[in-house]
Amino acid sequence: MEDIKIEDIINKAIQEKNAKREKREITSWHISGLGGCLRGQYFARLGEEPDYSFDSRTLRVFDMGNKTEEWLVDLLKTQKDIAKTETQVRVEDTKLGISGRVDLILEFRNERIVYEIKSKHSRSFWHMRKKGPQREHCIQLWTYLYLLGIDKGKLVYVSKDDLSIMEFEVNLNDEKLKNEVLMIIDLLNNAWKEKNPLLLPLPEKDSWQTKYCRYHKKCLKVGNNNN
Repeated sequence: MEDIKIEDIINKAIQEKNAKREKREITSWHISGLGGCLRGQYFARLGEEPDYSFDSRTLRVFDMGNKTEEWLVDLLKTQKDIAKTETQVRVEDTKLGISGRVDLILEFRNERIVYEIKSKHSRSFWHMRKKGPQREHCIQLWTYLYLLGIDKGKLVYVSKDDLSIMEFEVNLNDEKLKNEVLMIIDLLNNAWKEKNPLLLPLPEKDSWQTKYCRYHKKCLKVGNNNN
């Protein structure tokens, strides 16, 4: 009789969960992807098959990130000074064609604050101390503030290795972020209306947007790039 292989059980569970998620029809632009490859967003919404599927290790990383977020949210819910907590709040704007889920909204001293929680491995976490928050995360959080009409939000980064924390504030009155976000949404909606992904900018060859986009081969096929 063979022994139980715990890794196989974990991999099967997360693969099944991911398969259900990827079967969902995409009918709007995901707010979490506004700072990434816009052509990748376009092809994903179009229902194209990605260049590759996530392997088990990557899915385990995603799952541990979710569990870190759940742990932190559950801890915050126990704090007596916090009047109210709202988690996984769905937001959308049908006119702009965007939607997403907010990690956490806290009501503290008569103020509502939006929190976006991101987990990192230790090396990436400490590198960020010099570099500052990732721009795509600022874009994501600002968009939530915009749709909710809340003035302030915080990006909370958690080191999965030792639970060290870094927080960065994002404000609704940040005009630079506002212009950037609305420009991105306008580009996506215009390309969708014209049925032309070439109207969307192509990321730099060595950028993280290109590296992590699962539709890069589709860009090569439609042309208009030098990668």
